[in-house]
Amino acid sequence: MNLSAFKTLLSSHPAFMLYFYNDTCGVCKTLWPQVEALLKEEFPEIRLLRVNATESRELAGQLRMLSVPGIVLFMEGQEIFRANGMISMDELHNRIARPYEMMFE
Repeated sequence: MNLSAFKTLLSSHPAFMLYFYNDTCGVCKTLWPQVEALLKEEFPEIRLLRVNATESRELAGQLRMLSVPGIVLFMEGQEIFRANGMISMDELHNRIARPYEMMFE
């Protein structure tokens, strides 16, 4: 994903999450299916995009996403939450739940 595509996404989607990874990151491979399942089951209105940090260095740099895995949640064009490294699904759920309820329920 490039910076232009990100800006389009920011202006056209009310809620989305970027999941930064790279192919050599074991934690990235472990965490991805858990994040994907959580969003599908609990937060279906949030669009989830997987971004290869190596291939999208400009975007990663602009968003100060300097380590992987990295998660950034945007709602209504604003950054709501970010995390780097391993995060528990309980913590991720708790960080998303309130803004999600305010926006979609």
